[in-house]
Amino acid sequence: MLLKIFVALIVIAGIAVGVAALVLPRDQIVHLIVFRDFFDISLPILAFGALVKYLCSCGRCASCKCTTSK
Repeated sequence: MLLKIFVALIVIAGIAVGVAALVLPRDQIVHLIVFRDFFDISLPILAFGALVKYLCSCGRCASCKCTTSK
């Protein structure tokens, strides 16, 4: 449930920033560039972390005992 709320917030934020980019005057769009710079830096780092997690994880967790709780 929490994941669905998080995804909904991200989608709403994306739509709001997109609408703001269309509606705001050019001098106020500079504030949106901060968001672009943040994602330009953070997305490659997150992608690298996800790749490392994928490569180091067990590929057969459905049949092995690495994820079973005690």
